[in-house]
Amino acid sequence: ATEKGGVANGSGGVVASGNVLTNDTDADAGDTKAVTAIRFGATSGTLGTALNGTYGSLVLSASGVYSYAVNESNAAVQALRQSTNTLSDVFSYTMRDTAGATATANLTVTIHGANDAPVLAVQTASQNAIVGSAFSFTLPTTTFTDVDSGETLAYAATSADGTALPAWLSFNASTRTFSGTATTSGTYGVRVTATDLGGLTANETFNIAVSTSGNTTPTAVADAGDATEKGGVANGSGGVVASGNVLTNDTDADAGDTKAVTAIRFGATSGTLGTALNGTYGSLVLSASGVYSYAVNESNAAVQALRQSTNTLSDVFSYTMRDTAGATATANLTVTIHGANDAPVLAVQTA
Repeated sequence: ATEKGGVANGSGGVVASGNVLTNDTDADAGDTKAVTAIRFGATSGTLGTALNGTYGSLVLSASGVYSYAVNESNAAVQALRQSTNTLSDVFSYTMRDTAGATATANLTVTIHGANDAPVLAVQTASQNAIVGSAFSFTLPTTTFTDVDSGETLAYAATSADGTALPAWLSFNASTRTFSGTATTSGTYGVRVTATDLGGLTANETFNIAVSTSGNTTPTAVADAGDATEKGGVANGSGGVVASGNVLTNDTDADAGDTKAVTAIRFGATSGTLGTALNGTYGSLVLSASGVYSYAVNESNAAVQALRQSTNTLSDVFSYTMRDTAGATATANLTVTIHGANDAPVLAVQTA
């Protein structure tokens, strides 16, 4: 049998099959033979049902026909690098002739290896460099991994689009080290490719952000929004959703830096960007781009008790934003909920 290989075990693989009775003999003319029992070590199996070995499972029928499927989840199997690297499972079976006489023999299944592609294990974060200052970054050995035992990876680097690295940046494949002195600011995309001994590859892309000076931490500025409850008869009129963008008034001294929201909280509760996070009096949806909307909870008794626009409540959320270089800052978004006149209702019909 042969394990699967390639990317995510996506290619190859051979199931072992045959008939254990084909080479069994009986001196009595006309005798027929049948398998009556199967074992793996101390474990007895059932004919026609998979019996697990160490590295795969065997199905053997009374007619002697068998098939053995490799366990692709077994670490020792995955560590086999090529077809000459092998493991084996040994099963014993018992056969019987027409008269009831029995004999036992082994079925040895050899599992051959196949080359598995390397995989990206840890994505490299964006790196920072300064114009005129020496830059150096060594790719960790844990960035790419390969399950094959004894595998060696070779590294190469290009720009993200497959063209040569910028003139100021070099890559030492033997030490996995980028080095150089940037001459112009900007964001440079880099692609690293790892190739195993069998020629299979994995790659990753990351950015090197070059600025004219050391990165300055951005400033997150507090934001305020206004929402209004619905009023009238049965909350049938009015109502205003608070909306805006929390990044609009945030600042960053570094030219060309972009900003993105990375986290949102209400008190001790962390939210998910793009998903409603409940406050006390309504819910907020905040995206990574900074755009937000806040909807009032019209079922909240305190909200309904607000009589006019000068009567207010507030929900305070905190958000974290990050610049291109990874520096972060946190500020609050305060949403003020304004009241609206609700119509009286008939509570008890006079008899």
